[in-house]
Amino acid sequence: MKRIRVISLAVIAALSLTVTSFAAEKSPQQSAAAYLSEAGIMLGNESGDMMLEQGLTRAQMAALLTRIVTDPEQFETDSAFYRSLCSFTDVPEWAKSYVGYCVANNLVAGYGNGRYGSNDPVTSAAACTVMLRCLNDVDAVWDYQSACQTAVQLGLAAEETVADAEITRGKMAVLICHTLARLGYDVKLSETAQPNLSANGTSDAAAVQETAEPFDAAAAKQDIIDRTNALRCEKSVAALTVNEKLMQAAQVRAEEMAASGVYSHTRPDGRKYTTVTDCKYIGENIHLIGEWQIRDSSLPSFAVEAWKNSAAHLKNMLNTRYHAIGVGVSQGTVMGEPYWYCVQLFLLDGYNVTWVDAPAAKG
Repeated sequence: MKRIRVISLAVIAALSLTVTSFAAEKSPQQSAAAYLSEAGIMLGNESGDMMLEQGLTRAQMAALLTRIVTDPEQFETDSAFYRSLCSFTDVPEWAKSYVGYCVANNLVAGYGNGRYGSNDPVTSAAACTVMLRCLNDVDAVWDYQSACQTAVQLGLAAEETVADAEITRGKMAVLICHTLARLGYDVKLSETAQPNLSANGTSDAAAVQETAEPFDAAAAKQDIIDRTNALRCEKSVAALTVNEKLMQAAQVRAEEMAASGVYSHTRPDGRKYTTVTDCKYIGENIHLIGEWQIRDSSLPSFAVEAWKNSAAHLKNMLNTRYHAIGVGVSQGTVMGEPYWYCVQLFLLDGYNVTWVDAPAAKG
């Protein structure tokens, strides 16, 4: 899969906004749409209605994608060029430059025989496909058929968001915002927005807190280690030993990502992840997991299964040259929702860690 070019500075400036004008009754879809509207990405009709229950056409999706990934002024300057790249016979005039841009950057494709399908509805699979192309860290094997499942596994969408054959504008807004948040942009909902209320008048979050057992971080980390070593045993690979310095370093990585919202192998201040210790011979697995994703599972189980389903992460877990492991977990928020940042660090045989850095702040 090809990756989208770096988002333009002009759009980054817009996306750094924190929307604070949401009323308490705003739903996640309304909040996400308001954020995208303020950033100039998703537009409503003449009366300002965002039409969240309506579907999207493929032409409208091309416009959304273009507004996300390119500088508006530069796009306007080059619009004639992009219009010339649109060779489809069924694209309306207003959409030709958008479709031409997206085709040129491998974001969308036509059906063949000169057809793009401008008025066709956007399917949930198509929506997830284009959002996955926005990410820089998706090395899992996926295609159009598995795009929705992959998006759910990565925390871009809840299962109900992509359950229908076609996606609505409201669900697309949430999907876009989760993707931008995972890319490290400061996508935050209003702190005044209230959680949904249950039948007895308590919030969903409060209901969960009342019934859930306190989270045992030490036990969760040990469970991840045990599951990793069980996998290595299945593959006839020697078990990893726990390295306390590596445990500290992994926790630092989890905490700095949770605090900054920068989910990346690059640290929040721009340095490589290897700078978290005084030894550069380490490997790293990371995963971002929404609290809603583990309602019927456990954090260690979900994290390890996700890593197993990714070729690069699985390679790290089964690497015979690694002899030690460290694990870190820390909770942060994405769009006001609780998410867990999970980290595995692996140490190459013959090397050691004697120093661990403090958590890095966002530069």
